[in-house]
This record gives sequence, C-alpha cells and structure tokens, in this order.
Amino acid sequence: MNGQKSAAAPRHLGALALFAFLAVGWTWPLALHIRDAIPGSPGDNYSFLWYLWWMRRALASPDVDFFRTTWLFYPFGASITNNPHTALPAFVAATVMGRASIVTAQNTLILFYVFANMATMYALAFDVTEHSAASTLAAVFYGLSPYMAAHLPGHFELMAAWTLPLFALCYRRAYVTVSRTAAMLAGLVAAATAYTSYYYFVYEGLLALLMLIAWSTSGSVAVSRRNHPRSRQVARTLLACSAVLAAIALGISLTGGGQFMVGQIAIRATQPQGPLTWMWLLLIAAAFLTWRVDAAIRPSGLMTWTQALTIGGVTLATAVAGAAPLILEGLRLMRSGGYVAPTFFWRGAPHGVDLAAPLAGHPYHSLWGSLSARVYEMLQMNPVEAIAWLGIVPALLLALPIDSDRASERRVWRATAAAFALWALGPYLMVAGFDTGLKLPVFLARWIPFVSNVRMPGRAMLVVYLALGILIALRLRSARGRLSSPIWQSVTALAVVAEFWIAPITLTPLDRPPALIALAAQEPGAVCEVPFGVGDGLRGSGSQDRRVLYDATIHQHPVVGGILGRMPNDAEARYAEMPVVGDLLRLSSGKAVTGPGDMTRSPCDFVILCPSATAAMRQYVDRLPHALVARDDEYVVYRLIR
Repeated sequence: MNGQKSAAAPRHLGALALFAFLAVGWTWPLALHIRDAIPGSPGDNYSFLWYLWWMRRALASPDVDFFRTTWLFYPFGASITNNPHTALPAFVAATVMGRASIVTAQNTLILFYVFANMATMYALAFDVTEHSAASTLAAVFYGLSPYMAAHLPGHFELMAAWTLPLFALCYRRAYVTVSRTAAMLAGLVAAATAYTSYYYFVYEGLLALLMLIAWSTSGSVAVSRRNHPRSRQVARTLLACSAVLAAIALGISLTGGGQFMVGQIAIRATQPQGPLTWMWLLLIAAAFLTWRVDAAIRPSGLMTWTQALTIGGVTLATAVAGAAPLILEGLRLMRSGGYVAPTFFWRGAPHGVDLAAPLAGHPYHSLWGSLSARVYEMLQMNPVEAIAWLGIVPALLLALPIDSDRASERRVWRATAAAFALWALGPYLMVAGFDTGLKLPVFLARWIPFVSNVRMPGRAMLVVYLALGILIALRLRSARGRLSSPIWQSVTALAVVAEFWIAPITLTPLDRPPALIALAAQEPGAVCEVPFGVGDGLRGSGSQDRRVLYDATIHQHPVVGGILGRMPNDAEARYAEMPVVGDLLRLSSGKAVTGPGDMTRSPCDFVILCPSATAAMRQYVDRLPHALVARDDEYVVYRLIR
C-alpha cells in the first residue's frame, strides 16, 4: 500500500507540472509582460486593477469599508457588494503580494487561476475515477475550455473558476464518506467563492441541491398515451391553432407585419415572437393532453434522506456563516433601496447560448478562431457570453461506451450537465440568431432575489464543462483496446490542448503618465475625467472608457462618476443636475451645453483632459477658472479655482 502511495505522488506531480507549463503557455506572452500589461483589449480588465488598489487602501485605513466607497461616484458613492469586487483575491494581493504592483499582483493571480482551475478539476476527476490520465484530460477540458478563453480578456473574476471543482470535491466527499467535516470544508469553499465570484457562489448553491437530490434519491419516468377521447380531440384542436399561429409568425417574418383590425380592436404585430410564444404554449398543452408522465421517486440506497439533509444543512450553515458580511450588506442594501438588480423587459433580457453555438467552433483559437468569429458575427451570437464549443475530440470521447459501474456518479453529472445547460440557454430559446419565442425556466429567475443578479445565463456553461469533463473522464477510464494505452491517452489529451489553444493572447499595455503621478502629490480633492461618464455592464451615459479606473490607481483621488458592474440607479440623474458635472456628462453624450453653472456646488476639484477629449470639451474646460497642475503627452491636469 505504501508503495502504491509513493508511486502515485510522482504521477500527480507530473500532472501539476503539466498544468503549470500550460498556464504559462496558454496565456503567452503574459508571463513576459507581467509588470506592464494585462490580458485583453482595453475595457473591463481595468476595473479589476481598481478593486485590488481599493483593497490595499481599505486595509491601510481602518475607517474605510471595502464594500462601500465614495472614491467612485463621488460625492454620494456606491456599494460594491453586488459588484465583481474579487475581495478574496484582492485581499491576497494586498497582503501576500503587498510589495508587488497591482499590475504584477493581478497577472500573478490570473496565472494562478489558470493553473488552479486545472489542478482542482484534476483532483475532482481523480476522486471520481482514480485514473490519472482520464483526470488530466478532464482538467485540460475544463481549465482551457473555450469558456475560459472567452473570459480571459477582461472578466478576471470569472477566471477564478477553481472554487467550483474544489467545492464539488469536498461536497462529494461529504456524501461518499457521510462526513460532516467534508461538508464544512465544502461550506468554507462556498464562502470563499462568495468573496471571489458572485456567479459561481450561486452556481455552487444549485450544484449542491442537485448533488443532494442525486445522492439521496433515484427514480424512474414512464410516458404513456392518454386514452380519453375528449382529451385527444382538444389536443387536435390545439395543434390546429398552433399551426395557424406558426403561419402568422411566418407571415410577419416575411412581410414585417403591420397593424390589423379584429372587429373594432387594432392589433399591431411587427415581431413573430408573440405568435410563436402562444404556439409553443398550445403545443405544450396538446402534449400534456396526449401523453401522461408517471414519475417514481425512491431512496437511492447510497444514504438516507436524513443523512443527505444533514450534510446539506452543515454545508449551508458554514457557507452562510462565512459569507455573512456580504449577505448582511446585501440585505441592508435591499432594505434601503440601494440594492441594484438588472431591469429586463419582456424580450430585453440578455441572450443565453444559441443552439447553433456548439457547432460554431472556437472563436478564440490561435489558428482558426477568425473563421469561427465570423460565424458568430453572421448569426449575431455573442462570442463571450454564448460560447459553447466542446471540441471534436471531447465530443467523440463522450460517445464512447462506459462501464456499468458508478451509475450514481453518472446520474449526478448527467443531471448537473442537463440542469446547467438549460440555465445557459437563457430566458428564451435562440436558434442561429433567431428568437423562437419559446420561454425557458430561466425567464423566471429575474424575480428571485440575488439570483436575478446572475444576469448573463450563458456563463452557466462553465458548470456544463465541469460535468462533461467528469463524464469524459469516466468514459476514458472505461476505454478498451488501443485507447486504453497510456500513449494514446496522452495523445488524446494533447489533441484537446491543441483544439483549445489560444496563445498568443492580446494584451493591454499599461503606463504611468507623469501628469497623473504629479496629481497624486496634490492636496485631497475629487477628480473629473473628460470625457466624463457613468455606467455599468448594461447601461450608462457619456464616456464608457474604463481606463478612468486604472487612472484612479495612479492619481489616488476620488473619482466623480465612474463605471461599476452595478452602478447606483439614480447616479445619472443626480449628476445631470450638478453644475459642471452635468455639462460634462451632456458634452460626453454628444449634446450641446450653454456654459458653466455655479462652480461652488460642483463636486469637481480637479479636471483631467484625456487624449479622447473633443474640441468642444476642451473649450468648455478652458472657460472654467483653473490652474495648470501638470501636462504630458497624454493628459492635462487642472485644479479648478472656486
């Protein structure tokens, strides 16, 4: 037994070494620019540098609350509780990596994420399969997946996906061994996730529920035709009506629709989705009248329901205790009306994964990504939020036969893949860029507190990759013949790496403009960058250049306006009424202004003219009483004189 353990250690070390090599190679040339660039094109990537800087400032000032700031959206400030604040990684960057610059710290975290995503997935897959080659393949499939490639250029908090397989590992061990200790560890991982990625914290909640049900229950489903003539007659009528609605939808699509009179009532129909939605409802009703579904649920035999509920309860209690500061702040915001949740209209919710996306290829692949990107553009699919390419080799592996043992494992991960795939499809079914009108269960999530803030349904694909990775590992473990040899299994893993390769990646170079460094030496005061703007991921006004957040880490002054993942609901209206700031907001939105108002009521103490400032903006600033602070090739900094 000791010999087996000693032989296993080098095997795992070899896998970890491979993951470290892939973390550097897959993100190349990030390692060469760890001090002077960040992944992606200029955009959301800037915001995570501000969160790291804000954590350092909060730790250095005992009177500063990290989750509440007036250093953005000055003077009224904003809560960052329901923003991608990455508090836990930011805390590590402020303490363990406190001597490094925020750029170096952020890039180090990203490299760690890529490594840890594979390492924790390897641990989970090995716990399920006890097969190192299969676990390595699962780790590569998950850690280098197109989902990761899509979010590497800017959504750094979503790259911290290592907590999901680690949570699943601890939670699975809790059920396999009926261990409260493992359940507590799972709860601690969930709490850590809450301080890292809000999306993944919610996903772990659903994953925990699915695993609880799958481990404690089993069941069967039988479908039979109903024998009631009246029901069949009504079903035939509904089918005929649905065919009429389909014809109406087709006519609207071909002609553009228009206004129709039904008696004295005028009906305007310019979109086919309304008739299509009613068509689907009638088809579902017809199916219900035609077929009967009988489901039988019984204990699984793996554990009692009491044991399962105990493990789930311990996990939940530990997670809630660990995430209590965030939860309490969220509840406080809800009571005060400051909790910001997205507002969606009937057809205005973000799209999920298009059914054509699994066939559209990898839009970030280093060789053929441009071809796939054109497919996404042609079908009007978002390559970041609707990516679902599985790869050719993984798809073939999923078709392999599997041993009859470990049925409970297959049930858990099949249910997980199916549930999260349904979530990823979003509120309505899209096929090749066309809204079919079929409303899906995620449509109801907008009315569930906290869950409504998980506004991009396509991100649930991450858990689909996790579950499919386990199913692939189980199949590779069961492989027979040539595919069972270590050489062929290594070739298979390398083929998946090749299918998912994205290096060299795009980087945003970073500098430290002398004018902003000079501003850092000035007395305290709030800064207005021109162009000026406010916004978040779905709404905004004026400039939406997130560079303002990185600039703030250099000049180290409060910023009037700014961009957060969830900005205060009334921010735009409040700024529009402020002297100077309202004018700058209107100018930055392409509107004309009459002239400066009462500067004594303006929150701006300093104005930064950015390279993108228009002539009208520069003329407006020139009319304000000011004194030059600093100038360089990019920026001009003025102190306003009141």
